[in-house]
Amino acid sequence: MASVADPEVEAALAATRAGLADLRRLALHPADVDDAAACTRALERCAREVRALQVQVLEQIERAGLHHAEGHRSAAIFVRHKANLSKAEAKRRAKAARMLRAMPLVAAGFAVGRIGACQVDRIARTLGNRRVRAALVAADEDVAVLAARLPYPEFDAKLRDWERLTDEDGAADRSERNHQNRSASLIAEFDGSWLLRAVCGGLQGAEMRDIFDHYIEAEVLTDWAIARRERGDDATVDDLPRTDGQRRMDALYRIFCDAAGHLATTPGGTQICTELVIDRETFERELRRQHGEQVEPDQRLAGFFADLIATTTPADDPFADEEGPVAEADAAATEADAGRRYRSETVDGHPLHPSEVVAAAMVAHVRRVVMSSKGVVLDMGRRERLFRGARRTAILLTNHTCPWPGCCVPVSNCQGDHLHGWAAPTRGPTDPENGAPLCGWHNRIKEQGFRVVRDADGRWPVYRPDGSEIV
Repeated sequence: MASVADPEVEAALAATRAGLADLRRLALHPADVDDAAACTRALERCAREVRALQVQVLEQIERAGLHHAEGHRSAAIFVRHKANLSKAEAKRRAKAARMLRAMPLVAAGFAVGRIGACQVDRIARTLGNRRVRAALVAADEDVAVLAARLPYPEFDAKLRDWERLTDEDGAADRSERNHQNRSASLIAEFDGSWLLRAVCGGLQGAEMRDIFDHYIEAEVLTDWAIARRERGDDATVDDLPRTDGQRRMDALYRIFCDAAGHLATTPGGTQICTELVIDRETFERELRRQHGEQVEPDQRLAGFFADLIATTTPADDPFADEEGPVAEADAAATEADAGRRYRSETVDGHPLHPSEVVAAAMVAHVRRVVMSSKGVVLDMGRRERLFRGARRTAILLTNHTCPWPGCCVPVSNCQGDHLHGWAAPTRGPTDPENGAPLCGWHNRIKEQGFRVVRDADGRWPVYRPDGSEIV
């Protein structure tokens, strides 16, 4: 396979970008509905062919093991970092690469744009079911034809029905499969809310539903007690202070709180402490607001983006152009510190409104942590070798994720590691200033010659064994 350094490949890429530039210059404006359909399909076919090449490159990186040179666990993580992708997009490409490797006819249809990326992703998800994998690969030709011909909703439904029928002949029955596939997750949404997703088998579901219903009933009785205290016997459903949905969520929250309280009282159990991070200026400003004081707009807002730009350089953008409006903005970047100073979030960086953090401070245990202007927790001594307790918390507060380029492991799942080793010859102290939150994988491979440092701006450059920086 040719590389980008090959003159022919370089010329082909240049011609592709030139063609795209021509399309942008021409500013496509469909004349009628038929023209709109033709334009949509033509561009979609181009996008499919480009997507096929992207997946092919990831596949070749994986085969050659090129991602290991920079300490990445997989080719998907390498591509995610280099192409600045979301974790979900990188995973989709990796799954597609594995599926296309096993199903050459689907791969051929995808390469020429006859099969779409949505269909490829759907087939890849089905291939993830090990019990139908062999049968799906054997049906490569039929699947390729249907993926190209059927509307996506119909293809999706037919593939789902095929999977269910094929899987019925497996060793496990439906109930056992559901139990084996049980999963639960709490996902932070873009607006700061959280989405709880869970799936389980029949028995677990029946037990959990029974517990949930009892807790909901307790919340309903609480609401009726409040309504009757305020309205007497004339209280109606409309007088209840919460909606059905709010009571269900509060019931679920109460289950979590009761479980945490029970854990703290069991032998060997500990009290679960949720770390909330807020800077002093934001905390005091919100406190004044809640006490009825008129608070002016935050003065840090004016320099917020300027600060974040000041912590980067044009070299941080792998797709940077040498000229144009973005390049001019790079040159105009100014020094500020508003963006770095503002914090109101969980330890993993999930956003919280300051009012929520201040309210929690009024009714819950709050651990006060004093941080420097660069976001580094102050000195805590060299009395212990391991980062435990408050020392580990201080390390986690320095970043939202493992600082290795491209790694997205949240700091709550990271280990506290010494930047300068605790043992001889460096004898680095067990202080937050000398600590970094590294995931288990990168904590181990760091010993293979890689070096992690923290610069004066609180950023985390990582250097290869040959001394060059990973960008």
